[in-house]
Amino acid sequence: MYMDLFESTTLRAIEGYVGRLSQRQQVISSNIANIDTPGYKTKEISFHATIGELISSSSPNMRTTRERHIEGEPTGPMNLVFEPQGLIERADRNNVDIDREMMKLSETAIGYSMMTQMLSGRYQRLINSINERGGSQ
Repeated sequence: MYMDLFESTTLRAIEGYVGRLSQRQQVISSNIANIDTPGYKTKEISFHATIGELISSSSPNMRTTRERHIEGEPTGPMNLVFEPQGLIERADRNNVDIDREMMKLSETAIGYSMMTQMLSGRYQRLINSINERGGSQ
């Protein structure tokens, strides 16, 4: 039985998520860099767009199996970067909150750590399988 070890749905999903984490980190860094820029508005990466893209790109064989399932494919790229509403603005009309940005940066680091642990576990299982196979000859 042939198994493609480097082109799986899981790996594509992890790759997509890590890419989105990288984009999120860039947006957060931009927010922090512009903390003193008058009129600058905080930007974020859409979690819903991220999940939607990962599902559509990693599960191309999805199909409707029940009448209440939603049909159709996503149309075009989803809007990833947006300005969140309801944040408190300072007198200079800038709404970047350093505590909020540092929290988001920590969440992003946790996401990276989680993905690297998943990849490490996956490849450790592969190494163990190879070593077991080689030792039984």
